[in-house]
Amino acid sequence: MRTIVYGIEADAGRGLKVAAGSDPQPIDSKYQSNPVLGVFGNLDLGFIVRIVLSLLAILFTYDSITGEKEKGTLRLVLSNRLPKDKLIVGKAIGGFLCLLVALFIPFILSLVILMAYPNISLAGDDWARIALIFLLFLLYISVFFMLGFFISARTHRSATSFLVLLFIWVTFVTIIPKVSVMVAAQLRPIPSANEIALKKDQFLQGLYKETMIKLDAWIKANPRPEKREDRVSWADKITKYSIDLAQERQQKYEEYTATVDRDYQLKKRSQDQLAADLSRISPTGSLTFASMSLARTGLDEYRNFLNSVRLYWPIWYKWTFSKTQGGPPPAIGSPPLKLDLSDMPQFRYLPERINSSIRPALIDFGIMGIMIILFFAGAYWSFVRYDVR
Repeated sequence: MRTIVYGIEADAGRGLKVAAGSDPQPIDSKYQSNPVLGVFGNLDLGFIVRIVLSLLAILFTYDSITGEKEKGTLRLVLSNRLPKDKLIVGKAIGGFLCLLVALFIPFILSLVILMAYPNISLAGDDWARIALIFLLFLLYISVFFMLGFFISARTHRSATSFLVLLFIWVTFVTIIPKVSVMVAAQLRPIPSANEIALKKDQFLQGLYKETMIKLDAWIKANPRPEKREDRVSWADKITKYSIDLAQERQQKYEEYTATVDRDYQLKKRSQDQLAADLSRISPTGSLTFASMSLARTGLDEYRNFLNSVRLYWPIWYKWTFSKTQGGPPPAIGSPPLKLDLSDMPQFRYLPERINSSIRPALIDFGIMGIMIILFFAGAYWSFVRYDVR
């Protein structure tokens, strides 16, 4: 689905590196291999709707009323027995149908490409998501379409209408989404990822020092025996004690990292939610978050994936520890031992169900629906009282 709405995958990466002694780290970011993509961004259907079609909707409607007034055709039409309310409704329906074609064509082309691509297979759940995304795109361009009607009915010159609409479009599409993120970062600050990693590393280094102190104390309390036959038993004891210390260290580290990650995730989620709520002042914010949720390329899906990997990590680490500890060390010069990986615990991830994806998107559907009604009501009220002279 990221072909339609790419979401945050390019930034966050499509995988997590699981390694002993460290928290799972994001890898395989698209920008790692080609940083230039970070400058220009991704070109998907969501970008076309968000930027191109919204601007096209404004171009369709900025002179829908002011243009006809300047030409004199509006006064000529209303000189007959044609009510203003029927005229504005007819203009809205006719212009909307033309704009629907502009959305329908690229959407159908995208579906054809998806179906023709050999590595993509669409199931019933995917088709339902695609239908909802199409409805979302339709509502989005309808917001700008009705906004154009409203501004055109409030002004008396096409140039004025276009400048006002262009200013609102820039504010909605670029300024509000970016400012909302900066405002949320100031209102609810969180530590950076580097600060969190440094904090965990310092705690882990402290645990290693604590382990070495305990091991040195044990060796002083239990010195190496002079008799050769007693050294084997002593070696077994120190090996067992070292393993116990390593397990204790790992348990403390896991508990500490879980606490730090839980606190960070709560603060991060609170900041993200505030940024999302503020960005919903603009229809672009509603479109972005709702489309990512429906396409499963947004923040919620990434958090679920990250939590699943963190639940898998201690299971994998215990298996790794059992494979690398407790056995006799290889002789000097001998080839490295081959580990049996057949019993390695497998990671399984269940993607988000469509019901869970629709639930957070409902508020965005509602916001855009309310905007459409308000803008059309404003256009209707303004045109009924419009001076056509």
